Amino acid sequence: MNSSTKNRLAIRKLVGSGILTALVVVLQLFASGIKIGSVSFTFSLVPIVIGAVLYGPAIGAWLGGVFGLVVTIATVTGMDVGAYMMFEKLPVLTVVLCFLKGIAAGWVSGWLFLILKKAQKATAGIFVAAVACPLVNTGIFSIALLAFYRDIAKLWMGDAYTNVFVYLLLGIIGVNFLVELAINLVLAPAIVRIIGIIQKQN
Repeated sequence: MNSSTKNRLAIRKLVGSGILTALVVVLQLFASGIKIGSVSFTFSLVPIVIGAVLYGPAIGAWLGGVFGLVVTIATVTGMDVGAYMMFEKLPVLTVVLCFLKGIAAGWVSGWLFLILKKAQKATAGIFVAAVACPLVNTGIFSIALLAFYRDIAKLWMGDAYTNVFVYLLLGIIGVNFLVELAINLVLAPAIVRIIGIIQKQN
């Protein structure tokens, strides 16, 4: 590959990453108002998956970090009331959590795709990445909620659930994760087509 081709690919990667970064911000701002109870849905995981698959784990982690930044701003400003309750209790840990779950989701998705791509299973890798992104995002949040914010979870669940574990399984994982997973899986075929078109152009 000559230097001209390398430069062209680098520019396309930079432009593509910039577009996906803007898309993460827009989708997260739009989705922040869509909730069932105290649980909000994250539509911005889709461009994170696309970036992780197209440009690798580092870009996936970058996009996850941008997602984390938007979530952090909504948290510390009180735009997300539930998250602000977490911030009031443990401000530093809450900010770290906002970034960690997004960065890890993008990074893990990118690596899983690379592993399957090397095994000649690129299409399957896209679907695995689409599943892994919400799984890691919700998984890290759920573990942290159970370990450090159990009293806040009790306030969120009110009288709707018998205990925190049931709320975690049915209210957060059962609603939040499954909806985000469904969104990613429904859009996964479109993601496959988009990535195929972009790769052909390259």
